[in-house]
Amino acid sequence: MAEVLVSFDQPVRDQLGEYHARAVGRLADDGMWEGWIEFAPLDGGGEVLLTGVESRQPERVHLEYWATGLTPVFLEGALNRARRPVTVRVRPVEVPVSDGPKPRDTVVSRVMPSGPEPVLDPFEIGSRSLDLLHQELGALNRPRLLNIITAFLLNPGKEDLSWMSDRQLMQFIVTAVEAQLALRTRS
Repeated sequence: MAEVLVSFDQPVRDQLGEYHARAVGRLADDGMWEGWIEFAPLDGGGEVLLTGVESRQPERVHLEYWATGLTPVFLEGALNRARRPVTVRVRPVEVPVSDGPKPRDTVVSRVMPSGPEPVLDPFEIGSRSLDLLHQELGALNRPRLLNIITAFLLNPGKEDLSWMSDRQLMQFIVTAVEAQLALRTRS
């Protein structure tokens, strides 16, 4: 239960009126003593203004000591705080919309023959642009070009490609990809 710790004789004034000030305190739920200031209008009308907690002390005697040391300047500031209390914004607790994550997308991967993995997928690039595929292949050496042909089954007839130049191997890949993409779009 709250009790008056100190009642101040000198009125506190601001542009809106004169007030009788008193320091009030109580034992808080957590065992600490908390103090605040009440401002009662001297004319008897209007509401009593209250500050928020101005002091928290471990013992009642410490809170009384705080109250007896309050100056007129402190009380003027407290009256200003009572008129314009600090607004504390508390973030609301957010509740999730979902009960779980999105299910994983099923990915069907190509079965590749054993051997080194190819550095690019000619069908992925070729479906966007055959010219781009040709440019990408131009950056690769002969073993990588042969690896792509093997990995993506671009030589189903098992023709001998050893006689072809790197430029011819690139064209072989582009032509084989173009033919298979054309077959896929017809189906």
